Amino acid sequence: MRHLFVWLFAIAFALGANAQKKELIEDKETILARASEVLDASLRPGSEVYEAIVKENLIGRYVLQVSFRDKGDISSVFVVSAEGHDIRSQNRFKDLIHLSRMPFKMPKGRQYRIEHTFDLNTLPR
Repeated sequence: MRHLFVWLFAIAFALGANAQKKELIEDKETILARASEVLDASLRPGSEVYEAIVKENLIGRYVLQVSFRDKGDISSVFVVSAEGHDIRSQNRFKDLIHLSRMPFKMPKGRQYRIEHTFDLNTLPR
C-alpha cells in the first residue's frame, strides 16, 4: 500500500510538472499587439465574456484603458468613453474585463496599459 501511494504521488507530480506554462513575451510592441488580440477574442462567440454579455443583455460602445501586470493579471480598467449604454451594462462589462487574464507572461515587475474599443451593440445575439 505504501508503494502504491508513492507511485501515485510520483505520477501526480510528473503530470503537474508537464502543465503548460504561459508564453513569456518581452517586446513591448508585441505585448500590446497580443493584448489587443486577446481583448478582441473576448467578444467572440464561445468566450465567457461574450456569453455573459448575451445572457445579461449588456449594451454600449466603450473605450477602456486596461492595465495588466507581468503574470497576465488585469490590474485596472478605466472607462475612457461610453456611448449608447446604461450604467448597469457599463459596470458589469468593466467587471468582466477586470476578471479576465492575459494568456501570456511579461517581464517581471512591469505593467502595461492599452486603450481598446469594445462595441457590444454590434455583437450577434
